[in-house]
Amino acid sequence: MSNFKIIGNGVSTVRRNSGMILWLWLIDLLFGIIVASPIYFLFNKDFGHSPAGEGLGRLNFIWLGDIFYKYQDLLPALAGWVLVPALLFILVSVFLNGGIIGRLAAGEKTTLQGFFADCGKHFGRFFRVFLLSLPVYILVFGGLIKLVSAPFNVWAKNAAGEMPVIIASNLKFLMTILLLSIVQMYFDYVKIHLVVRDGRKVLAAAAAALSFIGRKFFKAWGLYLLVGLLFIATTAVFIAVTNVLPGTGGAALALGFIWAQAYILARIWIKVLFFAAELDLYRIFRP
Repeated sequence: MSNFKIIGNGVSTVRRNSGMILWLWLIDLLFGIIVASPIYFLFNKDFGHSPAGEGLGRLNFIWLGDIFYKYQDLLPALAGWVLVPALLFILVSVFLNGGIIGRLAAGEKTTLQGFFADCGKHFGRFFRVFLLSLPVYILVFGGLIKLVSAPFNVWAKNAAGEMPVIIASNLKFLMTILLLSIVQMYFDYVKIHLVVRDGRKVLAAAAAALSFIGRKFFKAWGLYLLVGLLFIATTAVFIAVTNVLPGTGGAALALGFIWAQAYILARIWIKVLFFAAELDLYRIFRP
């Protein structure tokens, strides 16, 4: 079966699970409101009734300077405030991924009860996968990316003009993204193996996923990149439209919010498509 056929099957699977996408969007929206509310009320209190408040919608270095000067003593506390939501976001993501893959693997009509049951069932296993992924990402960022970037850094350093530097920089960025996509794809298949085989041993699942990808690497990676191109195209459209939206006024704020939520919905849809396509490929070629 071609990758395009697998993606087509994935699209049909995602369409049958539209309710799950709506739940994920609502959870994402609620999480964002909870995290952003303290900062919003802080800025609105100090700048909402002054001319400085007019710049809140756009990047304004004078406004940023005022913020930094006034709240410089609070930066350590703000750093902790940022760290806690980041950790919560990771935990919520791990929790929800269990529900997504669990419901897709079940092939049944997705109910809210079944979704959260799968979230809880797979949370412990997926959290161990997350812990396993940490040293791998450290190795990738700390070693492999630097190794891959070395030839491009030499090229840029010895370049005679500006254009070779730009090309080398873009190629280095592209190689970094491709390398990270392989790592992300691998851990997706670790999770899929755990769900499909109802496994509990993460290391055994990691070995099985490595064996699977080793046999079907280009097939699996090509599928991942095809869905990734859809994500890139969606992001490009979002940025292009955002740049032409009006920047001030209540109507502009409402329009910007609606457009942002549409992008978040599309991003969630593509995320579910990633899992659906990978799950289909795994079932076709699993050992």
